[in-house]
Parts: sequence; structure tokens; C-alpha cells
Amino acid sequence: TSLKQWYQRRVRGEYSTDDTQGTAHVAMSPDGRIVAIATSNNISLYNSDTAEQIDTLIGIHSDSITRLEFSDTGKYIFTCGKDKTVRVWLSRAGMRRDVELWAESLKSATNPSHKERLKTQIAETTARLAELAALC
Repeated sequence: TSLKQWYQRRVRGEYSTDDTQGTAHVAMSPDGRIVAIATSNNISLYNSDTAEQIDTLIGIHSDSITRLEFSDTGKYIFTCGKDKTVRVWLSRAGMRRDVELWAESLKSATNPSHKERLKTQIAETTARLAELAALC
């Protein structure tokens, strides 16, 4: 499924197509797990499997977003705006999705060192997410 097909099937109708809304910019994380959609100066992040909205960044530029990209690792989101700024955002949605995947892997892990590493990753990332939530 192409990104355009995903957008049409999963999110169609959510955004107006008239000129007052401007252009929607769409990007998919490198692992294909998260779709980011920028309209105006906001970004909505969706789980690509369920189309569930998992995060929103509101008013992140003083003018419309003109470009939206994920970093190669999917850890960061880059935006450019008509306000002539480039911004870098830590992808909390990606971090939460990682925790979910690690928790699933932990259920089937048999190697003790692998289990310990997964537990450490889950604990560290969960703590970081709590720190970020406290800042907002």
C-alpha cells in the first residue's frame, strides 16, 4: 500500500480539501509504523496499522508547515515552515510504539540477556516519556 492509498483509505474526510486549509504534507516513519500529517501549523501522528491518532503537535510554527520528514531512525521529525524556520521534534509517538513492540517481544523472549535488555529499554524509554510529559 502506498502512502497515498493509506491516507485515502484511513484518513479521508478528516481534512478539508478546500483552499482555506492549505496543503496537507504527509510522511511515513522509516519502519512504516507511523504516519505524520501536517496541515496548517499542526501535525497529527497516526498508527499506520489502525489509523488511530496517537499524538498531535499544535501550533508548532508561526505560519504554515511547508515540509515534513522523519529522520532515518524515525526518532525525530523535521519540519520547515513559511516562517522560515526549521524545527526538530522528538517523536514521542515513535517512542511509545517502540515500548509496545518491546513489550510484545519480551513475552516471547527466551534468552535471559535479551529479556533484560528489553526490560531496560522499556524502563528507560517509559521514564523519558514521563519526563517529556512533565515538560508539556
